Amino acid sequence: MKKIDKIKQAEDAKLMDLVERVQQEISLNKGLDNTTLDMSDDNIVADKILRAEYAFLYDEARYRHASYTGVTNAISQ
Repeated sequence: MKKIDKIKQAEDAKLMDLVERVQQEISLNKGLDNTTLDMSDDNIVADKILRAEYAFLYDEARYRHASYTGVTNAISQ
C-alpha cells in the first residue's frame, strides 16, 4: 500500500470517528430534549451548531468517499 493511501485511510478513520462522536452527542441531546419541558435559547443554539457541525463533517466524508462501517445514524432516528 502506498504511503498516500495509508495517510488517506488514517485521516478518513479520524473523520469517521469524529462523525460518530457527533452523532452520539446529537442522540444524547435528543434524548435529553425529549425529557425537558422548556428548552433554553442556549440549548437550542447549541443543538443547531452541533447539527451544522455534523452536516459539514458528513459532507466532507462524502466528498472524500470515506467508508463507514458503523450502524448508528442519530440524524435519521
